[in-house]
Amino acid sequence: MISRFFPRPIRLFRWALLGTLLYFVGPPAVRAIRSNPARAFEPAADAVLYDRIGSPIQLWPEQSDPRPIVFEDLSPNLVKAVMAREDQRFFSHFGVDPVAVARAVRADLAAGRIVQGGSTLTMQLVERAFETPERTVVEQLRAKVYEALMAARLEWAAFLETGSRREGKERILAAYLSHVEFGNQTVGIREAADYYFRKSPAKLTLGESAYLAGLIRGPSVNNAHHDPDNARRARDAVILNMEKLGQLSSRDLREKTFYVSSERPKRTRHGDGFLSAAVRRELQSLVETGDLTPEEAASTDLGINLSRHSGLQGLAEESLLRQLRKIESDRGFSASAGDLQGSVVVIANHDGSLLASVGGRDFDSLSYDCALQARRTAASVAKPFLYAAYLEEGGRHIGDLVSNEVLGASEVPGLAGPRAPDETTLLKGGKHPLWKGLAYSSNRMTLQVGANTRHSTWASLMHKMRVVRGPIPLTTNAWLGTFDAKPVDLAAAYATFARRGSYTEPYLIHTIEIGGRTVFERQAEAFQVMRSSTADEITAALREVIREGTASASAGGGEKLALNRDVAGKTGTSDGVFDAWFIGYGSDVTVAVWIGFPEGNRTVLKGATGASLAFPVWRSIMEGLPSEFEFAPLAELPISAERVQGTQGSRSST
Repeated sequence: MISRFFPRPIRLFRWALLGTLLYFVGPPAVRAIRSNPARAFEPAADAVLYDRIGSPIQLWPEQSDPRPIVFEDLSPNLVKAVMAREDQRFFSHFGVDPVAVARAVRADLAAGRIVQGGSTLTMQLVERAFETPERTVVEQLRAKVYEALMAARLEWAAFLETGSRREGKERILAAYLSHVEFGNQTVGIREAADYYFRKSPAKLTLGESAYLAGLIRGPSVNNAHHDPDNARRARDAVILNMEKLGQLSSRDLREKTFYVSSERPKRTRHGDGFLSAAVRRELQSLVETGDLTPEEAASTDLGINLSRHSGLQGLAEESLLRQLRKIESDRGFSASAGDLQGSVVVIANHDGSLLASVGGRDFDSLSYDCALQARRTAASVAKPFLYAAYLEEGGRHIGDLVSNEVLGASEVPGLAGPRAPDETTLLKGGKHPLWKGLAYSSNRMTLQVGANTRHSTWASLMHKMRVVRGPIPLTTNAWLGTFDAKPVDLAAAYATFARRGSYTEPYLIHTIEIGGRTVFERQAEAFQVMRSSTADEITAALREVIREGTASASAGGGEKLALNRDVAGKTGTSDGVFDAWFIGYGSDVTVAVWIGFPEGNRTVLKGATGASLAFPVWRSIMEGLPSEFEFAPLAELPISAERVQGTQGSRSST
């Protein structure tokens, strides 16, 4: 009787096993059925990027030669080397190699961890052509199931297209080599062969082929530009496998050497590498948030409409490069020409769109975008956020008198960090209007402001403005900007002041079309993160930075600019002059400029400041803005007499 209501254990086990199997296999099986195998045989890049007025900018991602590879274009040496390295039984399996899978499982069990994979070339092609999220263990397992199922579909599709199993395999191998990354931002074997050896893939020697095959698993660690010894070891491992497979003769072995110039050659580009990488990251973000499907993001018929302003982009690039060269020509500059880097971010205040972004002077010499990815010490450009938190607590105004004396230990018991850091503004002791603390970047006044602001208020505001994403320690060092932040995040935070307290997340992609059909359209959202009166008072104080403070006539020439433009901003210089900043805005745009060395902890120019290093770039952009951007009046100090209230300090920079 009981068995009629309760299943037997063996039956329960079977149902549990079936449910688990469906859970892991069901979704990838459905996706494999719906996916189009033809996508794997198309070029890796066939999308077009357009600027904000619809003018084409470049193919995406940029490639020197977007033509697809065919098997006849490949050197026999290369075919043998790739098979010896990645899939020795490629021409005999059906997309999934049971022998390789069993061998990998045995090796992984023996090691107690994953040390060997069982993916075939066809499965690797699926992985590259059909991107699948692998953030969790479940997603990773489903991805492997999808790769296996889709690999079988590719094998069958290639057979139907060519009418021959051998020719179908050759079709798959050529498609695979069109998608592989070979380091130094090279994609596809035609580009890699040209970049490393100035040859076509058909003319690659044994050593060159083995070197390129060795790059597949380690495009950075096995790269001769990064580690020549590793590159030789990877090459020799490939050749050893080829010998074991009986693919080489004694005559072949005489050609196993290869030569790669220590100087990285220039590669022909159809566009800006920084832009391509930024678009790739934002597309992936849209996939992760569910605004775009993986299939849509991987489409070869994409039309991506960006917020970029081509004229403003050119102005930003020219202004930054001119200033970097000027700094490098200074007698006190001790580094090699070309090592110094910088970044520029230009944001449209009304919606947060990225009008221009300069990630550095040369994409090939950097591993990341200094404007959108790099995190640098914020220094004094972080001070306005603390002052805003102080004003947010109510009953306080930018004209309030604040002490410029050393912060006593008894004022905030147990607070970590210095109470009296080096004071560079030369403001006399006593009390000064609050706005002077920003205009002259007074460290002592900043500490007084921090001591009289609740940590929770300041931390909450920093999080709402996305300046920092994690916990903020309660230290005087943090008040003075010793934390790291991205230039794009700081620019977006400053745009909040221009927008009178409303924050908008910066973005690059406005709309995406596939075959003329819009599949994504940006809906910019604004969030009020501070009172409008607070934002206006900070703006009024930041105007004084340019009129009479650290970016004025004796420092950066801001006083003259302020006569013709209503602008506001802040200088910043980290200890040791490792980072130089200027971030500021008019009514329509916010511009952030950073100058320094990518590795950090390296002096740009002794005795220099953000006013002398970064402000000239900012001023050049503001003076050269196209006529479509206006300079509507910004907020003034609430009482005009406050501009002369308090003790006048010397004009210096920080």
